Order: sequence, then C-alpha cells, then structure tokens
Amino acid sequence: MARVVLALMLGAVSALVPQTQLQPTRTVGKVGRNVAVSMVFGRTKESRKQFVPAVAQSELKPGSAVSAICSGLDICIAVDTDGSVYALGNKSPVLGTPMALGPVKAGKIKDPLTGTSFNLKTGEVVGDWCPNFPFSILFSLIEPAGLPVFKCKTGGNAVSVEVDINAKTNFESGYWKGILDAQGKADGGYY
Repeated sequence: MARVVLALMLGAVSALVPQTQLQPTRTVGKVGRNVAVSMVFGRTKESRKQFVPAVAQSELKPGSAVSAICSGLDICIAVDTDGSVYALGNKSPVLGTPMALGPVKAGKIKDPLTGTSFNLKTGEVVGDWCPNFPFSILFSLIEPAGLPVFKCKTGGNAVSVEVDINAKTNFESGYWKGILDAQGKADGGYY
C-alpha cells in the first residue's frame, strides 16, 4: 500500500515540474551548460585548426607512405611518385587497416588488405570497392566511403599537417565519466 501512495505522490510532483527540466540537454560551445550533464559527458572545446609537425622530410620517399600522430589523430603522409606530398586519414574505412602500409602511385593509395584505391587529393574511392577476395563478397553491400584529407605543407625539413588540435579532446569528452567509471572520480582523475 505504501508503494502505491509513494507512486501517486511522485506522479503528482512530476506533473508539476516542466518537462524541459526533466530532460537534461547537452550544449556545446559558449552557451550555458547543465552542470550534471557536464559532469557526465565532460567538456568540449572549440574547433581550432593549426599546422602541426608530422614527420621529417628525410623519412619520405616517392611512392611510399608513413604514419604520424598529429594532436592525437592518426595521419597517413603519402608521397606520390612525382614527389607531391598528401595527408589523409590513416585508417581504411573498410577494416581500419593502416593506409601507410599501402602502395602509392599515379595519384592513388591502395588499401593493402582489401585492394581499394583512394584518390590522394580528395580521399574518394577510385575504381572497385574491395576488389580482393573475400572482401569483394563480404563488403559488397556496404556503401563505399572515402578517407578524410588534410592540408599539408613542407618546409623546415618537416611536413606539417593542418588538424583540429582539439579533436581528440572533443571526441573523448563524449566518454561517460561518473561515480562508477574505471577511474572512479567524476572529473576523470585517479584516486
């Protein structure tokens, strides 16, 4: 009987509270935030693009690619056979294999596992999607997806890539933080 009375009381109280207060919202940017939601999801920062040194030019050879971590982002620096330098995402959209392991020639980089080729300038798929067996069967129903491309410049014996220096922080701000997380503290710190 006590449970029924409690349920009726809670129902009456919730009817008095406006619905917008019952549903926490997560806003990003300089607008006000709900404190409880901020504790759970973390804080985001404004997107800020900046050129970050990636690799030394001495590491680059025509027709090859190397991987680099720029502000927490996995980047593939590819050098075409004519010496042009390009920066793309280093994870294949098919299986996540490192694109830096693939051959580079004629303005394309090839996924070493699936055989899918991507345009170095645009990141778009060139030719067949997943032509290597068994991937041609396994991924035939998946819509082709390209690679992200980044601006890059050479100079000072290094290749620099323009990336959002807050991208990793903003991505990780979506991680749940609270009383029961692995770190134990609501602010993400350790005990």
